[in-house]
Amino acid sequence: MAREFGTRTQIALLLYSTLNIALFTAGVYIVMLNPSLTEEAGFWIAVIVVAGLLVTAPFAWCMASCLCGDRWRKKFVAVRSPLAHAPTREV
Repeated sequence: MAREFGTRTQIALLLYSTLNIALFTAGVYIVMLNPSLTEEAGFWIAVIVVAGLLVTAPFAWCMASCLCGDRWRKKFVAVRSPLAHAPTREV
């Protein structure tokens, strides 16, 4: 359990910065393209920064659980065929 938690934490930390940049960029685009928000751009960008820091952490944590190696390993590791012990047909 501790190993899975450590892996999930590391993946979440890697995702955190990437997701934070994406949310910040989207927020700045919205502020700059909206003329009514551009007048007070300094305030709105500060709000975007704080909101991004708070929203990104749980989102990265949830995404990290989907990307953990143990989950994918169970799906894609080759499983022994049930026919492996079946008698062979010799020609």
